[in-house]
Amino acid sequence: MPAAASDLFGRRRVLVVGTSLFALSSLTAGLAGSEGMLVAARLAQGLGAAMTIGELVGAGVLLAAFAVNESRHAGPLFPFSLLRINGLAAADVTQVIAMAGFFSMFFFISLYMQNVLGYSPIQSGSAFVPTAFGVAIAAGVSSQLVPRTGTRPLIVLGALAGAAGVYWLSRIPVHGTFLSDLLPPLVIMSFGLGALFVGVQTAANAGVPSDKAGLAASLITASQTIGGALGIAIFSAIATSRTSHLLAAHASAPEALTSGFHRALLAASMFLVAAAVIALGATNTRGEPIPASHADPVTAGAEPRTLPVSEAA
Repeated sequence: MPAAASDLFGRRRVLVVGTSLFALSSLTAGLAGSEGMLVAARLAQGLGAAMTIGELVGAGVLLAAFAVNESRHAGPLFPFSLLRINGLAAADVTQVIAMAGFFSMFFFISLYMQNVLGYSPIQSGSAFVPTAFGVAIAAGVSSQLVPRTGTRPLIVLGALAGAAGVYWLSRIPVHGTFLSDLLPPLVIMSFGLGALFVGVQTAANAGVPSDKAGLAASLITASQTIGGALGIAIFSAIATSRTSHLLAAHASAPEALTSGFHRALLAASMFLVAAAVIALGATNTRGEPIPASHADPVTAGAEPRTLPVSEAA
């Protein structure tokens, strides 16, 4: 669906609509007055509830069965040779790891604001508004830098900036304030998220033949969803373990919750550093089509994409 929409309405319009939906769902999550509403808002961002170990095993079995079935058909629904396109696999892996850190941060900071600081739903939602603006600004600037610097610097710097912001958030105090303890790291994190998003999306689609563009777009979208779900599952377990231990030791609820958030956010920042390391080995592309003489086997024989006159100029 996202790929088809891009073909029908143009990538820029779909990007604007998608960014707006993400910002709206983040605001809804902040306004959530119950756990059910919070989960529903996260679903709008492509996240699901935390998966259990059994679900992970089941998903792995289904994926293996799908791969075996696809390998037996001459015209598979998903040709795994697509992953041999330079930069695509690395972009997808980077997306999984980075989104695990980014999306989990939104989840835990929402809980921190309402359950520790006592923010109302409206206050919590408003606290993420600067983040939405930061992502939009960084994405706009990064899209202009891609032709000059390529995607690798944007992804690496975006991941590191995000890691710095999330690490700062892992130091939040029990009696924190928005202006001193939340706003600065959220703004830093938002700049990193915007830059990484543009870099990964560009790297994942560069060099992909027109008849495989939909598959490549679906793959990067699935990577985002998987990353967010895994992040929530992994870091929630870390936070819950720490909080439960402190509550058993008769610590106050705010102290126990905050300490749990510390552990989870620290782990999330480490995931973002890992994403930056992975991106260092990725292909640096400026979004240009791959010449036919250097095309990957999966692109051989495919019709080259013709740039619109406005883009070619």
